[in-house]
Amino acid sequence: MIASKVIGGIVGALVTIRYGLGLYAWRVSELLERPKYSVVEKFGGIEVRAYDAYVVAEATMKATPMKQATGKGFGACAGYIFGGKNRVRGISLKKTSRSMSMTAPVRIEESSRATKVSFVMSANETVRSLPVPTDSSMALRQIKPHTAAFVRFSGPPPSEQRVAKERARLEEALAKHGYEVRRPEETLTYGYHDPFATPNLLRRNEVGLYVAKKRTWTV
Repeated sequence: MIASKVIGGIVGALVTIRYGLGLYAWRVSELLERPKYSVVEKFGGIEVRAYDAYVVAEATMKATPMKQATGKGFGACAGYIFGGKNRVRGISLKKTSRSMSMTAPVRIEESSRATKVSFVMSANETVRSLPVPTDSSMALRQIKPHTAAFVRFSGPPPSEQRVAKERARLEEALAKHGYEVRRPEETLTYGYHDPFATPNLLRRNEVGLYVAKKRTWTV
């Protein structure tokens, strides 16, 4: 009886610590810089957003399943922003690489041709101010201002099946509200929180599509 109580107490303490650390990780992620956007419209759990321009460090994985591509792409992007796989521009005798701040979300753009995993760069950075990637799979890219629609859900990083399900839901809602998908061959998947430390209940995932502005009809 005493042994079982001790074991129960230890398990309870470990669970408390786990969720305490998870809550801390969630709070830290919520403070990370994110791309700027304005909300155009909301309907049926869908949010349409108009994004300002921003820069990403992006890894391209061709003809690779989403789960494998995401892991490889995340590793390449992490290597870049933490300074292990980049080179500062110009001549520097003191420092040949530098690290950058973590931001959110981690972006995935998936098509039949490739899976692109990218980290958003800080708003005070440009393609020219950032160090050059030394990993051949990495590139810096300016994302132009655009409009995109997203459906949001919690849980672990979504599987391909979950992404397809949420995309179908999104397409149906957009069609009902007069939006046109601009690049139907691409699906966006955004993750805002650490998949290891943050409890699944608190993790924010989004599946999105680029859309054209809502049509307005005049007589």
